[in-house]
Amino acid sequence: MLRRFIFYILFSACYMASAQTQIPNVNADFVKVDPFGNIYAVKKTQLSKFSPQGKLLFTYSDKTLGVISSIDVFNPMKIMLFYQDAGMLVFLNEQLAPINDPISLWDFNYLTISLASYSAANQIHLYDEVNKYLITLDFFMREISRTPINFPGFNPVKMIEIEEKTLALHDPESGVYLFDMFSTFNKLIPVITSHPVAVTSELIYFTRNDEVVIYNYKTMNYETQQLPVSGVIQTLLFRNNMILLLENGSVWMYEL
Repeated sequence: MLRRFIFYILFSACYMASAQTQIPNVNADFVKVDPFGNIYAVKKTQLSKFSPQGKLLFTYSDKTLGVISSIDVFNPMKIMLFYQDAGMLVFLNEQLAPINDPISLWDFNYLTISLASYSAANQIHLYDEVNKYLITLDFFMREISRTPINFPGFNPVKMIEIEEKTLALHDPESGVYLFDMFSTFNKLIPVITSHPVAVTSELIYFTRNDEVVIYNYKTMNYETQQLPVSGVIQTLLFRNNMILLLENGSVWMYEL
């Protein structure tokens, strides 16, 4: 049902150009969408939050911490920003105001963290790229688990929270690895792509050659659909919205 609904969105969007909206004055490196449909655009050191209609709501930037590596918006009232080069985590409220002081991973002896994410279960996940550990912490930085990762040639570029009990790591050379909330490995889904992937409880989708590729790893069905515009580098789907990030940094919404 979910797969059919998503394809209805994509098919309709291709023929409803009048429904398209460009979010004004946006130049983004990557985008995210929260459970309420708010859109977050990241450009180097700045994070901007937009309503589902594309209205700018709030911005946040701390240039002393450098470039934002990733954000997690599972809980829009407790958004986590990860700054890899500075080894820092920052938590923001729904108005993009800091909840507390920046957290230095280095102060907790996590010195070589390449990926970080924050779950709806109030847990922080870290990947130590040098020592090859997947680490789970609570919000107070108390370690819950530390799991060695021994996959040959494992080099993930993205960590994705799927739901309270599932975590995904994307390695462009081998696919998407699924773990549970305690960092226990479940399965490898061999979807090979260097493009940003989105992962849900049953779907993996990504943009390729002006089309979106959708793979249902529950049913193992694989389909593609043409996108309504060219030059798309990231696609997000939310209810009746399709959010597209283009090569030039612009962000477009297709509302049905």
